[in-house]
Amino acid sequence: MKNARVQPARHRCFDQWRGASGPALRQLVEETVAAVAQHEVDTAARKRARREADLQRHLEAVEGVVANLAHTVLMPPETGRLAVFLQHGAKGCGRYDNPAFGKPFTGLLSRLDAMDVLSFRGPVAMWREASSIAPTVSFASQVRARGIRLSDFGRLPGEETILLKQKARKGLAHSGSVGGLVDYEDTASTVEMRKTVEGLNIHLEVACVTFVDDGRGPVDHRQRRLLRHFVQLPDDGDAPRFDRGGRLFGGFWQNLKRDRRASIRVEDEPIVDLDFASMFPRLAYATTGKEPPPGDLYAIEGLGPEHRPALKLAVNTFLFDDFHRPSWPAPSSEKDPRLPAEWTVARTKAAFLARHPALRGCFGVGLGYSLMHRESVILIHVLEEMRSRGVVGLSLHDGILVPRSRACEAKAVMEMIGREITSQALPVTMKSSHPVMA
Repeated sequence: MKNARVQPARHRCFDQWRGASGPALRQLVEETVAAVAQHEVDTAARKRARREADLQRHLEAVEGVVANLAHTVLMPPETGRLAVFLQHGAKGCGRYDNPAFGKPFTGLLSRLDAMDVLSFRGPVAMWREASSIAPTVSFASQVRARGIRLSDFGRLPGEETILLKQKARKGLAHSGSVGGLVDYEDTASTVEMRKTVEGLNIHLEVACVTFVDDGRGPVDHRQRRLLRHFVQLPDDGDAPRFDRGGRLFGGFWQNLKRDRRASIRVEDEPIVDLDFASMFPRLAYATTGKEPPPGDLYAIEGLGPEHRPALKLAVNTFLFDDFHRPSWPAPSSEKDPRLPAEWTVARTKAAFLARHPALRGCFGVGLGYSLMHRESVILIHVLEEMRSRGVVGLSLHDGILVPRSRACEAKAVMEMIGREITSQALPVTMKSSHPVMA
């Protein structure tokens, strides 16, 4: 029997908002702009000068391409290439798109390919692979010779920080319930939320946040820009709403494995991980107006502490389900924690509700995204308060990373704001591989 073909790894996506900040990278951008202009003259690729708006988009496109290629040299993707999405025939530009990468983008890539700046490759249909680019040997040597570093990268203006994504209805791929980003109209609420996130991003941009080399691969500690992601559910109607989800994404620390976070330094200090204990069950209790029992809410009879991660995943499943589940969903990964085989949905739910009868009405009604929103509101308020105190906080979904010397202060702030918003105690746990200073 012939061996089955193994689909290759996906290319990392081209970042249409990556730009240049430091002088070394800015100089490379300016020289590339001049080289493109000369190439257009030599090849008669353009007959007339660009209009002012078109010229500005062209300059941003060159900057974006050069910055992406240079970043690829410093942080090589698994495949060595970046996927680029060419808008052939696309009409207009949505709020999430950078207008610099519209229809003329294809022509720019062709010119840069001819100039030996990049290698352009068209789509590969059999793998459903997008068009892609990679830096040439010549370009990569320029990046290294100039001493370009991660601190040289910045962001182009205009990136949307408030994202609303429509979730598709499961099992109804052809029902008209299609997922994707929603191109919503701004309101006073979205303007205010964007202002808050931008304030946090400015605070992070100038903060002293570094990563001590741990020998396990490069980490881009300059990737700090946060975006707030909201969710629109299939039954929410046509009017955009921002009361589901709302978590912050984008910081380099969020995707780091937990054991690597010990190498993060904030203001030259080791960090401490603070998180709300049993956050989702406690937020569910807050919706009932009843107080949870003392202790770990995931401690139930019949399951030892080694099964806590699997039980936590199970409870979250019950909270996000909008139906009464008869069986467990297929695991998304082999690494997902699992309960023992004899712990069926019915047995697990019954055991958990035996200790938490007040939460019976919270299961199977799709409460999860609303709880996630409440969690995000608490974290935003915590980060805002810490910013007002001059403290850098790196947000996780149910907690923050802070410099060791401010850990006790941050813990008190988290518990104070948690009580203010939910009217209940939300205890915070403190984790650190280093001694915590009071």
